[in-house]
Amino acid sequence: MAKPIKSHSGLLKLLQKKEKSGGTITLEEILDASGWKEVSFKTYLKKGQLSEFLQEIGSNIFQSTNTIGLSVSDFSSLLSQSKHRRELGYLFKSGLAKALLRKSRDNMLLAMELYNRPSLENRLDGFVLCFCVAWEQLLKAVLIEGEGEESIYKTKQKNYDMRETISLRDCLKHLMPEDSLTRKNIEKITFYRDQAVHLLMPEVQSIISRLFQSGIINYGKFFQEHTGSTFLGSSQSGMISLVGDLSEPSIPILRNKYGKNTGDEVINLIDDLKNDAINTNNIEFSIPINVKLTFAKKDDSGNLITLSKADDGIDGLQRALIVEKPVDRHNTHPFREHVAIEQINRRLLDRYTQEKLKEYLIAKNKETNFPRITTHDFRAIIHKLKWKKSNNKHHYLNKDPVVHYYSDTAIEEIIQKIMDKKNFLRNTRESYKNR
Repeated sequence: MAKPIKSHSGLLKLLQKKEKSGGTITLEEILDASGWKEVSFKTYLKKGQLSEFLQEIGSNIFQSTNTIGLSVSDFSSLLSQSKHRRELGYLFKSGLAKALLRKSRDNMLLAMELYNRPSLENRLDGFVLCFCVAWEQLLKAVLIEGEGEESIYKTKQKNYDMRETISLRDCLKHLMPEDSLTRKNIEKITFYRDQAVHLLMPEVQSIISRLFQSGIINYGKFFQEHTGSTFLGSSQSGMISLVGDLSEPSIPILRNKYGKNTGDEVINLIDDLKNDAINTNNIEFSIPINVKLTFAKKDDSGNLITLSKADDGIDGLQRALIVEKPVDRHNTHPFREHVAIEQINRRLLDRYTQEKLKEYLIAKNKETNFPRITTHDFRAIIHKLKWKKSNNKHHYLNKDPVVHYYSDTAIEEIIQKIMDKKNFLRNTRESYKNR
């Protein structure tokens, strides 16, 4: 633990005393208790290293927070400039604004998490609701800091105790110009929340996900510009996944599924969004329709794709977005280990004579005496081919619960490798034994 600095002891006593009494602190009191020069204090304040303990409520007038029970050693460590300790919203003076920032970030994270749960049928609804709440809280925090807390409230009505705050649309009018594409993106998603939530069916996700993706990009940029902090840490996924079938649903299918009127409305929603995206052609509103999907890696891992605009416009679509490639495991990797082994043995017996198989295989079925591949053989081959190191065209890992699945391509390749060289299986077994 860092050795306490002498000046921190006097400052902590002052802060704890004022926090207990609820009194305010002047700049002169802080400088007297700490022995700092004014320029040193301003440096701490500017870097956000004091924001957790001091709130400026007026010109050189402060209130103390979060100091009760804190030791001098801990306080000194937290103030160490080498820590570069920055509380979220350290640039903001208002406690309410800081609280709204935290809630806003959490709600946008929740929006992303909900959207990325393919098992949720109502994930579009959940994203829209949390997205709008997150933007409203962020914009109100910025309004409070710039214009004061009263700026977010409507005129108080008689016979109503609780004051009503302004709407998300009103916040946008205060902070973004009418021609802002970021504002247009938010207003479009807000419209779905208020007037078209009944149309947020799974069939629209291929086009509406483009709108959502741009909304996340805009939020992260706005958040950092106004708070000095990044929305997501480097260890967190930066974007939602553009998942879902990119083909358009047919009108007859939608009419049959939801009825003629609703089916037609869903189609109209898709057409309107597509036209808006084409006409706007800007990432601030929606990921452009004319994007090219290419593998980020030239190998067969298939986990990542990049989005890059064909004409390299909009700064190369923000220098290429990395998103998860959608994988329908049931279609691409249908076989668990024991089923894959059964398939291999069945196909081998169908294609080759027993005499031929005896030359290439080692084990036998105890009941039929037919040559066969065992579980040990299969695992040795998988280990040699290193398929389990990633999700790829041969192997898919389900994480919860942990289950390994294999594709038809994997089965065919294993058969080919076994039958190409007589000693392949024997050498593979030996390598697996000595791993």
